[in-house]
Amino acid sequence: MWLIFRTWAAANWRAALLLLALAALGFLSPVGAQAHAVLRSSSPASNATLDRPPSRVELRFNEAVRLVTASAIDSTGARTVVQGDTLGPVVMLNLPSSIGRGTAIVSYRVASEDGHPVGGSLVFHVGTQTATTSDAPQGYVSPLMIAIWLVHAGSIVLLAVVVGGAFFAHLLDAGALLPSRQDITASLAVLLLIANVYLQGLDEIGGELTLAGMRPFLAAAHGGSAIAASLALFSIVLVSIPINGRRTSLAAVALAMIAASVSFTFTGHCNVAEPRWLARTCMFLHGGVMIFWIGSLIPLWRIGEKQARSGPLLGFSRVIPLPFVGMLLAGGALAWIELPSRDTVLLSIYGRVLLLKILLVSLLCLLAVYNRFWLTQPALAGSPTARWRLRRSISAEIGLAVAIVASASLWRFAGPDQLEFATAAPMLSIHLHSETAMAQFELQLQRDGTSTARVSVMTLDFEPLEPRTVMLRMRKPNAGVEPIKYDLLKSPDGAWETSGLPISNPTGWEADVQILIDDFTTAHLQGELAPSTGAAAASVTKRSGAGS
Repeated sequence: MWLIFRTWAAANWRAALLLLALAALGFLSPVGAQAHAVLRSSSPASNATLDRPPSRVELRFNEAVRLVTASAIDSTGARTVVQGDTLGPVVMLNLPSSIGRGTAIVSYRVASEDGHPVGGSLVFHVGTQTATTSDAPQGYVSPLMIAIWLVHAGSIVLLAVVVGGAFFAHLLDAGALLPSRQDITASLAVLLLIANVYLQGLDEIGGELTLAGMRPFLAAAHGGSAIAASLALFSIVLVSIPINGRRTSLAAVALAMIAASVSFTFTGHCNVAEPRWLARTCMFLHGGVMIFWIGSLIPLWRIGEKQARSGPLLGFSRVIPLPFVGMLLAGGALAWIELPSRDTVLLSIYGRVLLLKILLVSLLCLLAVYNRFWLTQPALAGSPTARWRLRRSISAEIGLAVAIVASASLWRFAGPDQLEFATAAPMLSIHLHSETAMAQFELQLQRDGTSTARVSVMTLDFEPLEPRTVMLRMRKPNAGVEPIKYDLLKSPDGAWETSGLPISNPTGWEADVQILIDDFTTAHLQGELAPSTGAAAASVTKRSGAGS
């Protein structure tokens, strides 16, 4: 058996190398698909002021997650790696005893079902706020993110060129139209697919764009990216192995197309959209037709060279309309499933990328109509001018194909579920205190233009306070808005809450929290709400009063 394999490998060394690469990646057998998570809430809350250091931090996400790394920075700037446990969408981090008085920052990195790692930081204060800052700037576009985007887009394009091109050639008997060095393209596709897995793992462990041994591969093995890459490599192997017999080779190429199409269903947002069976089916159809269409462009472009055969052009013109319409319908269904709200599309990166892709696909449809109804028949009739124009039009299609894949690859950095939180500004939190009581006032802006208020009251020693009632008055003097009264209701966790405040922008608003401590003591805690870009807290001191 070994002698037979060695003889075959010597004669088919390119396919042997691809098989070895596939086998190497096969050792990274993924243990499950992990989702593009969004942090819903935390305990302690963001920017909360506590009387004593907490022993643990609880993070609650919108999807089940897996903890990758976590660390804590105390008020001195010392960093400590922390351990934790996960239970579905809840992550519980055990904080070190070194966390003392001052501001602490807990940074975390989790992975979820669409294979996208998500990182963030939680800031809270023990006793008082100190000048501690996080070393992870928000909104920073790192070289690693750029590399992931380029490699991911390039791997998809080359996968389509190799597998889709082979399917086109076998289906329409157009092998002579394929590029002469398909082996080089296949080898480059393999390298990009392996590099894509490495970069995905590097991003998951929170690393930078550098060599990190086998750790990124091992990290990627826990998600769907390794499954997707294995299927893509398998499809490249199938189309690269010489197989005798037209039916057998066509069956192998068809199987390769199926494997490549299935690979798209193991990553991306179709893993979190509901119903998932429909989202994955649409992704399978959308990805499969895209591979066939992109892979056909280079052979079709070569028809304009010299006197290439016109049979494949006629066959493609007859075959492509139905799959192309199916690709558009599947893509539209995916967008419909994944977008939670159509009236807020422009408020998220996902929605903006979707609109860009729709624009590019619309241009592509115009080119497709132009090619089919104005250029195909004259080109089949032998018109040199029509062939030249068709070649130029297909060149534009190739450019659009690359642009569409590149724009869709940007979804790697923004999930559709984040649109739910796109219009909500960071929670504004201010600390109020008087001579008799203190309170932490939090204002959360909502998508409908209103706000919810939450007040946690405590004694001057940071001990819990059990008042009779808590009332809130909101006013905006510079706009002539007189005090609006709200009776707060006590929540199960001991805080006092209300909703429906007519505040879409905190600028200029003032809060007056009236706490009835007992029948003879009332505390007034007043403060001005200042606009904040990062949920920063402002500490203000106002007057207190007493009455019956």
